[in-house]
Amino acid sequence: MYKRFLVTTSILLTLLSACTTHPGTPQPIDTTFITQANGVSVAFRSLRMESGTTIKGQLHRTGHEPVRTGHVDYAIIDANGSIREQGWVEHSSAIRMRHTNRPSRFSIALKQPLAGGEKVRLSYHQGNHP
Repeated sequence: MYKRFLVTTSILLTLLSACTTHPGTPQPIDTTFITQANGVSVAFRSLRMESGTTIKGQLHRTGHEPVRTGHVDYAIIDANGSIREQGWVEHSSAIRMRHTNRPSRFSIALKQPLAGGEKVRLSYHQGNHP
């Protein structure tokens, strides 16, 4: 009896969730991220676009040495391969601490929404931005 209830409930939830997307609702753009750490033992994780104009992600330390002050350079590359927008953002201090499992979060506000076919190039550099 209990098993039949679970199966029926899961089928109903699946049918209801399939009906929640309206045909006129814009679907999220499948974003391609190109990452580079420039010899520093960090890795980009949980990269995503939010609201079409905000890039969010995390930096994780992959080595044993602490990572000192650094920044993330970003560039939006259009379908033709030219750079449409670029800039940089500092990272939070969590990556500098001893806690290797604590990520350093970053957020980048874009001036224009990301269009289809555009790529996001992210690069981590140690030191302050020149």
